[in-house]
Amino acid sequence: MMKMGNILFPFFIAFSPVLSPFCNVVKKNQTQYSLSKCHVMLNLQKRKFCDKKPRILSQQLTNRVTKYASLHSHDKEDIEKNNSEHAEKKRKREKKTETNQEEQREKKRKKEKKPAPNYFLAVQVTEEEIKQNVREIQKVILEKEKNLSHAMVKTESLHLTLGVYHLEDQDRVAQAVEALDRFHSKLKISNFTPPSLNVSDVGHFKHKVLFASVTEDKGLEDLNTLVKDVRKSLETDGFSTADNRYTPHITISKMSKNMPKLRKLGIKRIEPTHYEEKKTVYFGRQTIESIQLCSMDEPKSESGYYHVEHEIKFQLSNDTEDN
Repeated sequence: MMKMGNILFPFFIAFSPVLSPFCNVVKKNQTQYSLSKCHVMLNLQKRKFCDKKPRILSQQLTNRVTKYASLHSHDKEDIEKNNSEHAEKKRKREKKTETNQEEQREKKRKKEKKPAPNYFLAVQVTEEEIKQNVREIQKVILEKEKNLSHAMVKTESLHLTLGVYHLEDQDRVAQAVEALDRFHSKLKISNFTPPSLNVSDVGHFKHKVLFASVTEDKGLEDLNTLVKDVRKSLETDGFSTADNRYTPHITISKMSKNMPKLRKLGIKRIEPTHYEEKKTVYFGRQTIESIQLCSMDEPKSESGYYHVEHEIKFQLSNDTEDN
């Protein structure tokens, strides 16, 4: 009987909330639990209609309880194993999360330490044909959405950006000027021929910036070589570009010019339908006459172009001028 009570005990512990109104489980010797006389005692106070003697568990129920107890006697190791695996996975997740958070913090620190650019190398757009075609596409866009006037770039300031830089003070600006002059001297020695660029088709950056593209031909290859050489030369002299990305383009409009106002007006992007009819327009041909070091912070000149801190001019050949 005692053995049967020990077998039944896990069952009654597991189902005590259900069985407690009907079963009387007694404590024995302060260390073991057993059923009083291995009987399920009916609670006569709550079940007053029951005047029968306590009955022994049926064989069927005994078998079920025995099976239940047997199964759960082996569960302890499995539970401990599962708990251990779960704890290990949790530790790995926490470690991965900590690593990711540390990486994010490191990126944020680097971003905070990296000063914003205040100067840029530029090729000024001087060809009137290109300017006129830019004005025409701007007019087409404004006919569709007049509020985009806050995003339009003035044709007087059209240019191609070759690189952006942060120059801390006037001493660094003077050093950058000297570095550009040294690069210019190298070009003279190498009999450099200024590239001529065909400008055609309209592109965009995430529908936030609209630009005129440079056609992929010999002129673009020569421009890319020039950009690579001038960046490398300046880097040798201690001037690294603040942004390694480079896509040669002439900006027509950009929402960053007045993003808060455009947001208030409900404009989130420059819709392709606004310029669909001008998407494949040919803007014109621009020969690179010089490279300029321009300031982002200084007031623009009376002509509407950026403040030019320094400029290295190229000697145009007769063939280039004819083209």
